Amino acid sequence: MGVKRIRVIFLNYIVMISLGIALVFALNLGGYLICEQKGVILSATDIEHQVSEIAKEIKKSNVIDVKEIPSFCEYAIFSESGEYQSGSLNQDKALEIWDNCLKKKSDGKYHIEVIKNDSQVLILRYRITAQFENGTIRKIVPTTDLPLIIVVMLEIIILLIVTSHCFGKNIDKKIDKLLTVTRRIEEQDLDFQIESCGIYEVDRALDALEHMKNELKKSLDRQWQADKMQCDQISALAHDIKTPLTIIRGNSELLSETSLSEEQRECVKYVEASVKQIQNYITSLIDISKIKNNYMVNRQSVAIDELLQTIKVQTEGLCIVKKIKLDWQENYLKKQAILDGEQFVRAIMNVISNAVEYAPEKSSILFQAFEVEDNLIITVCDQGSGFSPEVLKHGTEQFYMDEESRTSGSHYGIGLYYTNLVVNQHGGNLLLENLSASGGAKVTMKFNI
Repeated sequence: MGVKRIRVIFLNYIVMISLGIALVFALNLGGYLICEQKGVILSATDIEHQVSEIAKEIKKSNVIDVKEIPSFCEYAIFSESGEYQSGSLNQDKALEIWDNCLKKKSDGKYHIEVIKNDSQVLILRYRITAQFENGTIRKIVPTTDLPLIIVVMLEIIILLIVTSHCFGKNIDKKIDKLLTVTRRIEEQDLDFQIESCGIYEVDRALDALEHMKNELKKSLDRQWQADKMQCDQISALAHDIKTPLTIIRGNSELLSETSLSEEQRECVKYVEASVKQIQNYITSLIDISKIKNNYMVNRQSVAIDELLQTIKVQTEGLCIVKKIKLDWQENYLKKQAILDGEQFVRAIMNVISNAVEYAPEKSSILFQAFEVEDNLIITVCDQGSGFSPEVLKHGTEQFYMDEESRTSGSHYGIGLYYTNLVVNQHGGNLLLENLSASGGAKVTMKFNI
């Protein structure tokens, strides 16, 4: 299929319309002429000829035979003195026409023909215009000109509508390629070949989109490679650090079993706590790198109550230290869910640990688990200081830390980021809010189950 410019396509459309209109006129004119030949339609010439013939016959005869009067004529028969005798016209109308004839007045749209023989006068009234031969049709439609014009106009309107619809549908189909390409690029679906649509101007836009698609694909590939390299480097570094940390932790545990002064024992405990903290951080880094590479999440059918019971036990252990009251609420019908149980527990415990850390002593934490359609909604609310405006915007970004936020040095900006990754891998989303009543924080996690 050749490539055409829009103006050429438009000219083709104009030519098609012109040819269609010409065809409409030709068909209707042909039909009209055939009807004339078959006697279905009487032309003005036929009418004048028939009236002329009947006039000759009447002038030759002494008595007017009404059967010879054409059906398209109305008539009235008078005596020579002007006395009305009979006719298809009523007496009043006939006398009015008689007077008009004497005064040589016209009768509007009708033609009046006066025919005399030896004893009578015949007045014929008829239209000199094409009309149907059938009397019944002629009463409904007195002339064929107006119906013909109406039929031709209707046919032209239908032609314009049909042709415009076909033209528009063809153009829409070609333009849709442009919209489809734009949508796929927007969705970052870049593994496809853009084909020509056959319109020069649209093809130029498609060529520009093809170039943009290729450049975007290269850019995304570079970004993906950079992210993958970063994840691999973080994972490798984390694995490398684990060995010396294990040695440090082992030696600190051995030191704690020897005779140490109180000050030395405190230092050893500090070392052990710091090593444990760094190990947890490294474990989270390794999990994040694996999740980002899409091979960590292992979704399978698990019992919801067992997972929540595990979380509850761990949460109660955290709350005891600060004498925090745990308000635990559950409301769901499903017994089983398709989840990665280990990642599910760790993601929620990240949020709960954060809530416990920033909740005041002897305050309360609200945990809710409820089902909405095919989603399990988990909310954690505390009575702490809440999230800062910056954390509400950027809290789920990797390594984000804000001095005014609830993100302390023990979290290194990966807790909410890790939780958000897990939630997204389960087809859900994470929402950070502040409670208007208490000013505390509220974290909502939606998991598709």
